[in-house]
Amino acid sequence: MNDQPRRFLQRVWQSVRQPPTIATAHVADNLIALCDSLLSERGEVSGARIATEAMAAYRELNDFGRGAFFSRLVNQYGADSEAVARAIDAYRADPNPARLNDVHMAAEPRRQELFRRLNTAPGGTRTLVQMRADLLKTLDDHPDRAIVAGDLLHLFRSWFNRGFLVMQRIDWRTSALILERLIQYEAVHQIQGWDDLRRRLEGDRRCYAFFHPALPDEPLIFIEAALTPGILGYVRPLLDPQSPVEDPDAARCAIFYSITNCQAGLRGVSFGNFLIKQVVEDLSSEFRKIRKFATLSPIPGFRSWLMLHRDRMSPSLAALALDGPSALAAAPDAARDEIMRLCAYYLLRAKRGHAPLDPVARFHLANGARLARLNWGGDLSFAGFSSSLGITANYVYRMADVEENHEAYAKDFKVVASFTLERLARDARIRDDEPQRHRDAEKN
Repeated sequence: MNDQPRRFLQRVWQSVRQPPTIATAHVADNLIALCDSLLSERGEVSGARIATEAMAAYRELNDFGRGAFFSRLVNQYGADSEAVARAIDAYRADPNPARLNDVHMAAEPRRQELFRRLNTAPGGTRTLVQMRADLLKTLDDHPDRAIVAGDLLHLFRSWFNRGFLVMQRIDWRTSALILERLIQYEAVHQIQGWDDLRRRLEGDRRCYAFFHPALPDEPLIFIEAALTPGILGYVRPLLDPQSPVEDPDAARCAIFYSITNCQAGLRGVSFGNFLIKQVVEDLSSEFRKIRKFATLSPIPGFRSWLMLHRDRMSPSLAALALDGPSALAAAPDAARDEIMRLCAYYLLRAKRGHAPLDPVARFHLANGARLARLNWGGDLSFAGFSSSLGITANYVYRMADVEENHEAYAKDFKVVASFTLERLARDARIRDDEPQRHRDAEKN
């Protein structure tokens, strides 16, 4: 019997099953060897050469190889526990600043020095940012790798501090590469092609981004603003590419309607608060008549929170199928009013620890903004309904109050809100308490 077809199929199976793993393991082993060599190297020139080879080896890895590399970073590049113990014993025997510094130096994981040396390679910062983005994707299945992500974050907070950031205004004359990046990264209101982008960069709009010298063609974060006669509550007019261009000199208000962090690997590094404050300063200088600065913000956690807390709804609201914008349009006024009360309650009372549960609220309140109002039907797009039941929020930045509001939030997590929203949240709480009061009355 001719067994040639069988042997052929076996070779195909072996080529599919084994060589990628073997090749990946080889590249991962080579990368680890380069990392060991880099940590032992003292010469700057040879160190930069090894770092370049190591970064190239990392870029060759597939998911399996990256996972193997990350696990080795956890297990092989931590602090020397014996050295830490000796430093602690020496400090206990003779407590002084020098011995305390020895403890600090001994406790630093070897990974951090490895990352510093890898950063000397051309494009090293870019690759390390991508490395952390790759790493973060694996944390759900490998929580032990969080310490590696934390080490990179510790370094990034120094490397990307405000002193190194450069703010640039983005307009239609900006390089096509950066404009393409805006279309790619926009996370709040998707940009529907070049015509849409061009309208967002017209004279009555502003777009600003932070850049870093090590990533000159990569925006770290960007913010989009509309110059308007007053505070707006509805997104659709701002996103219409055919809308007429207004005279920016007639504007009395700047509406921040989108802010996007672009680099997943820099998650946890704070950029937005600096960007908003600098944009406010620039717009105040350019347009003397603009005195109001506000956001038109989504409420991304509200719908999911509400669906998990149906016990807070009245029976009539709980019976509604909140499955699309048309359901909201058909909802009676009483249901609409109840949803608005629950939304105010969510923003002012729902917590993650001591901080507000909603991430957008945490961001703006920590920056010193005031939660001013809610807008029913402010964003009835699919994304707006899915996250916020179509409701938008206005956070107002009044520069005279920003520092005071920020301090109140930083010290006590105080949510500074308008009287109207405070009343709505209070009414929701009273109504939430009614079923319990009825049950207590029945017992008595």
